[in-house]
Amino acid sequence: MTVHPFIEAEKQGGHSVKRACELLQVSRSAFYHRLSATPGPRRTRDEELTARIAEA
Repeated sequence: MTVHPFIEAEKQGGHSVKRACELLQVSRSAFYHRLSATPGPRRTRDEELTARIAEA
């Protein structure tokens, strides 16, 4: 399970990213890197399959 969506929600709610990262023991640099990173091949394929399943 990834904590990055929780940290993003805290950020959108006006809360401190630094504090959320400290509490969840995640570095801020890792959080921001994940935000700017392109999705990997598995995630891309999973998204394609999810769309095809929803179509059916």
